[in-house]
Amino acid sequence: MAAAIQAVFQRLDIVVVAFLAGPAEAAMYTAATRFKILGQLANQGLAQATQPRLIQAITTNNHAEAKRLYRQTTRTLVALTWPIWIGYAVFAPWLLALFGPSYPQAVDIALILSATMMIATACGMVDVLLIASGRTTASLVNVIVAVTVTIALDLLLVPALGALGAALGWSAGVLVKNILPLIQVHTFRPRIAI
Repeated sequence: MAAAIQAVFQRLDIVVVAFLAGPAEAAMYTAATRFKILGQLANQGLAQATQPRLIQAITTNNHAEAKRLYRQTTRTLVALTWPIWIGYAVFAPWLLALFGPSYPQAVDIALILSATMMIATACGMVDVLLIASGRTTASLVNVIVAVTVTIALDLLLVPALGALGAALGWSAGVLVKNILPLIQVHTFRPRIAI
């Protein structure tokens, strides 16, 4: 269920932009968001490599090892992805120009996406930690809340701001999706202080 909602979270905003702001805005937004995939690949690879060891550490009550793994993977994730996000922010005008002469207008979107992804990666794979600690319902609720925030802000901002409004809505949803589990792993019992 969470995977299906996550898939909706990934692409629903493009449909909303197309419907509320038109195909030109949707095309700009789509082009600007294409580069997200690079950073997401690093995150998915690390999650798959780390999750079994993290689950083992948590199920054997080895919270020190869980903390070590979480911190190590967060540092690795930041080291791998921040250069991508910084590079995208710096070179966005030229990268977006590869899609056509009007696409450099999406530079503000690229800057929002880059900053958001840097904050998200600094949170680490906190959702993996939440799931590994048996809090799958909390994870599902977090995804639902994030999608709701994204949709609400898209509906509010896209008519006035077009693709930029969608970027702001998506950014808010991603931040909610990362900050909620960060709070939860510190407050749920047994607590896994990271």
